[in-house]
Amino acid sequence: MAMRYENTTEIAARPEEVWPVMAGLERWADWVPTVVSVQALDGGPLRVGARYRLVQRRTPPAVWTVTRVAEGREFTWETRFFGARMSAEHHLEAAGGGTRARLVLTLEGRAAPVLASIAGARMRRFVDIEAAALKWRCEP
Repeated sequence: MAMRYENTTEIAARPEEVWPVMAGLERWADWVPTVVSVQALDGGPLRVGARYRLVQRRTPPAVWTVTRVAEGREFTWETRFFGARMSAEHHLEAAGGGTRARLVLTLEGRAAPVLASIAGARMRRFVDIEAAALKWRCEP
């Protein structure tokens, strides 16, 4: 594994309030500053196998495929490019009347070390921005 980055953020809102925001992928551009657009390519609800075209600032557009969903608690999606696989995990758990959100970005594959050296700092910054934006969007 070439790169793994994790951000854990406490949010003063219940998981059932945070989940629709986090899982509402097509609305991410409304609240995540790094996201230009997210387009569902298959229609329907968030589910394993669903594909989304994600456009983020300063990165090439990518198609992400959902690989895991536990409704109300977590989802993971992944994309492949230049000989690497990137996965992004999104976890929620109840914590002290609020929610603990954990975001995990993993970059693997033969090209991962090179990609991590070129864009690793930006990838980590994007995870931190997403976590802060989720907190901002969900807190009263």
